[in-house]
Amino acid sequence: MISERIVLLAILTACMFGLSTLMRDGVFLLPFVLYKFGLFLIAVILLIANRAKIRLPEIMLLLWTFSLVLSSKPVYEVFFRENYLRQHQEELLVFSTWSLLSFVVFFFVWQILIALKDKTRFRWLQMINASLIMICFFMNMYEWMIVPFWMWMLSVFLSRNENPLHKSFAGLYGFVFLSAWISALYFGKDAILSVTLTEFHLIGT
Repeated sequence: MISERIVLLAILTACMFGLSTLMRDGVFLLPFVLYKFGLFLIAVILLIANRAKIRLPEIMLLLWTFSLVLSSKPVYEVFFRENYLRQHQEELLVFSTWSLLSFVVFFFVWQILIALKDKTRFRWLQMINASLIMICFFMNMYEWMIVPFWMWMLSVFLSRNENPLHKSFAGLYGFVFLSAWISALYFGKDAILSVTLTEFHLIGT
């Protein structure tokens, strides 16, 4: 139950942030800029709280969440000055791209590893949909990625043999993915990319 409570608290915190922006600016906007770092932080907290043994699935979980952090441009704004960012814009873009690709690979391996732990018939559904998610990513079919993603989520939660830590984290990432997907659909693909650390800007489609 501790994993579910931590994840629920994280989701409620994000929703409270959205409500605060709604009351202030009239727009319900979740803290997308904090999602990538937040996922890594929650992964670490879950491992510590559950006193989980660090095996290969846990290592992959840490790797794909940390790769997301490295691909986040706002993180660069924290550690580097504006002049440095301008001078090394191309290098940072390449590094961000490779970090994002690393995330996709580590995320796929994590999906396969937790599927292999599943001894029910849902393991094959998890593997198939994990492969479809990866295909959608490399073919830039982001609008259609929601279909295999939620089929994968459904197979994870229907399985009674899934690790509670990984199942809870899959639920958290499901919330992140769905909120980002809906935001991109409603505001435009560049909407969530326009978030900075101090102010929210909505780019018209």
